[in-house]
Amino acid sequence: MAYDTLVKNALIVDGTGKNKAYSGSVAIQNGRIAAVGKVSGEAKRMIDAKGQVVAPGFIDAHTHYDAQLLWDPSIDPACKHGVTSILMGNCGFTLAPVKREDQDYMLGLFSATEEVPKSALLRHAPLPWESFAEYLSFVEKSALGVNVLTQVGHSAMRHYVMGKSSLERAATSEEIAAMVRLAEDAMDAGAAGVSSSFSPSHIDEFGGHIPSFYSAEAEMEALAAAVRRKGKRLVSINPRSKREGLTEQDQAFLSRLAEVSGAVVSWNDFGARAPRWEETLTFMEREIERGHKVYVVARCQPAEMRFSLDKMSPLYSGAQPWIEYCRLDHAAKMAALADPGWRARLAEYWNPVLRYLQIAIIEKASSPSTRALTGRRLPDVARERGVGLIDALFDVAREDNLGTFFLLRSEAASDESEAERILKSPATLVGISDGGAHLQTFAGADYPTYFLKHWVREKGTFTLEEGVAALTSAAADFIGLTDRGTLAVGKAADLVIFDPECVEPASLETLDFPGGGVRLAKQARGIPWVIVNGVPIVESGEPTGAVPGRLLRS
Repeated sequence: MAYDTLVKNALIVDGTGKNKAYSGSVAIQNGRIAAVGKVSGEAKRMIDAKGQVVAPGFIDAHTHYDAQLLWDPSIDPACKHGVTSILMGNCGFTLAPVKREDQDYMLGLFSATEEVPKSALLRHAPLPWESFAEYLSFVEKSALGVNVLTQVGHSAMRHYVMGKSSLERAATSEEIAAMVRLAEDAMDAGAAGVSSSFSPSHIDEFGGHIPSFYSAEAEMEALAAAVRRKGKRLVSINPRSKREGLTEQDQAFLSRLAEVSGAVVSWNDFGARAPRWEETLTFMEREIERGHKVYVVARCQPAEMRFSLDKMSPLYSGAQPWIEYCRLDHAAKMAALADPGWRARLAEYWNPVLRYLQIAIIEKASSPSTRALTGRRLPDVARERGVGLIDALFDVAREDNLGTFFLLRSEAASDESEAERILKSPATLVGISDGGAHLQTFAGADYPTYFLKHWVREKGTFTLEEGVAALTSAAADFIGLTDRGTLAVGKAADLVIFDPECVEPASLETLDFPGGGVRLAKQARGIPWVIVNGVPIVESGEPTGAVPGRLLRS
């Protein structure tokens, strides 16, 4: 028989993590894997892998591509890093359900929390829907380069039911019941579960806390119970104490959510430098031993974050002085940075985390008086001026009329035993991209290629087979995909071809943003082909423009 596509001369890594890599071919027919191993026969398209790895497509389990997907079906550059399926609708921020009179608030909420320019949302996200079912129908009819699974967001449901009161108080029993009905309707339509955030660092367009922040724990538990009734897989949440290290109260809360929902309860962005990381990891591992599926998406790459003092940053979005400062107009901000009282208040955030500024680089300075500082380390500039790091930060920004971009870039530690402990834990999933969000602050879509480069090739912490499994079958199991994540006959033909000797992310770059503004990105090296449902979406390392992706209804 003639297959649609035959990938030959491949080093097959099947994604199970159990079977050794072996030479062979992969045949594709009608968007499915038709044969793996020794394959004979002709094909309409022959792809010569030239001895490179052929693996299942990578699955990103924590993204915010809800908006980007509307104008960029290939979710560039994630597709170039081998991503073929995504889970979105995280942190409680979804574009549905939404009433017409609340559309501006919801777009502003997504813009503020996920750092997507509101101008782009107004241009590309018209929100021609109200219910979550209508939203999924819109997505299903849209051009999709990758496969999409989504959750329904707590903040969206809460604001739909309570309106402005969602930003002021706890819900009544009747309001909770209305939210539960919305959640159940969304899950009936195909949502994979419910997401939320109790984080004080999530701030809306007006500098206030988000709707879900005001929820009582009983409200979230009612939504978790709905997940169990509907037999869904996911309850995703940002705990209140994520940044400080999980408190005993939050640990008990996560445990209750797992008990009530019977689902995977997860949170995100956890690494070796997290406060109380070992205690937190031990808690989750014990919960798993008890039969409670409490997990975290762990950061595999060094932290890298860009910020300026002209706008809000996720760094200090939970600090009240910075919330007040970011509400000021430009002239008032300049005056505040010259005022000792304001500077003292703003410094309150930085004093406990002064280590961040130890790795700060002045990425870009624009004024004639500061341009020469571009590319220099902030500690060196502070030392030359005879001032502290915080004063140097404020002084440089003010001298540059607030046009300075600072970059926090940590290098891989010489001793990475803590990170290895985290990434190898049964309670963690390798990440994190936060794809589609914070595009002016950091670029995390490179995590698959960084993981393969650093943790597989350079460190050997994971074998090639284990590393591929961490990016494929482990993620598929995590979010409940049964027909993806391994190379087996009958499974969806989502494939990535990569060179294990040179796969890596490129350097950070700044690109234009649709509708105005800029975004940070990292391209990929060593991935010539990415195939979704049997159709190449990347060929010779560049997107093809094909849109074979599908909405994956849970």
